[in-house]
Amino acid sequence: MSLAQDLLEQAEHLANRDGANPKQASLRRAVSTAYYALFHLLIDEAVGHWSVARHRGRLARTFDHGSMKRVCDDYVKSFYKAGKPASELLLKEVAQTFSELQLRRHTADYDNSYVWTRALAQEWIDRTGIAFTYWDTIRTQDESQDFLLSLFLPRLTRP
Repeated sequence: MSLAQDLLEQAEHLANRDGANPKQASLRRAVSTAYYALFHLLIDEAVGHWSVARHRGRLARTFDHGSMKRVCDDYVKSFYKAGKPASELLLKEVAQTFSELQLRRHTADYDNSYVWTRALAQEWIDRTGIAFTYWDTIRTQDESQDFLLSLFLPRLTRP
């Protein structure tokens, strides 16, 4: 099983581990872990095509959370502006989930005034699982591979 899949499974475990009264720490870590599951899924997909296996770990560390979010936000905006084909709807959903989940991760990690419910944490874990499923469906399409390149080299691939 991949790290991304393990993280998604861990998020599920954290969200459901404390019985009827879940601890905020468990719910917060669950949301944060769901984000990192999608983060690592996309990175693994991007660097997995690199032919020199020993370089993949180093390449993976070059991805930047903020840049990836900007690429995702730009992709979602361009999807609506450019009237992209319905075949790219799943990719738009993956990009939008990543962007929104990153915001939720920031809330979970840094906003101690926000009170998480199990239902809300589970909603984000479920959305992450859906993004995994969508990605698996579209991962070999040219648009998806172009998207990965944009995540990896955002300055070089922007229009």
